[in-house]
Amino acid sequence: MVTGGASAFTGLLAELGGGVIAWKIFRGPQGVVFATIVGGMTAWSIRRYAKLPASPAAGAIGAMAASYVAIASKILQPGSADWAIMGGAYGATVGVSIGALLGPIALAYRPTAKRSSDGESANSSESPS
Repeated sequence: MVTGGASAFTGLLAELGGGVIAWKIFRGPQGVVFATIVGGMTAWSIRRYAKLPASPAAGAIGAMAASYVAIASKILQPGSADWAIMGGAYGATVGVSIGALLGPIALAYRPTAKRSSDGESANSSESPS
């Protein structure tokens, strides 16, 4: 789904931006964790505020994979603008695809009406006339 891929891409962009500004802080596992948190929180925000089916797990896993690939691609000088573009392209290829493939997880949980403790919906207490 689009929301899983978009959340993964947002996490990757946050990691790339942080990596260009302060590579020593955002390199390695802490960069992957940062991107994972941003990707998951982005999907959660989409689900909460935009009322769209978004899976925080899909966003987090996609962002984690994308940032790992971007950090691991040491083709160019890590932390440079060239690295952000090329490494980001490699990371986006992998991570956004994973986020989009895992996106339908959000469709498994779609809250409908509130349920009472006996299993009936809260609005069904009225008898039909």
